[in-house]
Amino acid sequence: MAKRQNDIEVVEEYLEILNQEVTLRFGEATSKDTIRHLIEKGIINPKALRNYMIIYDFESILKFNQGNRTHTFMDLSIKYHISERQAQTIVYKERKKIEASFNITY
Repeated sequence: MAKRQNDIEVVEEYLEILNQEVTLRFGEATSKDTIRHLIEKGIINPKALRNYMIIYDFESILKFNQGNRTHTFMDLSIKYHISERQAQTIVYKERKKIEASFNITY
């Protein structure tokens, strides 16, 4: 079954509601405040947050390891307490999910 994308109108309505909630809670909110609010409300899945950080770290650690993917996946598995295979799966299969076109229908 294919994942159903959010329509742009739904996304815009959600952004307006989120803006109201965050402004009411924090006043002049920073991006960190907004992310914290989303995590505390359960809107951002902890596993999705971890996967995003693994993908982000993959890029930076790969540069540090001079392009050696084996050592990079070993470093990720140690840092996040997952197997090397899990790290590979997250990087290769989850990376496409952070693209806007994967999540929103324009």
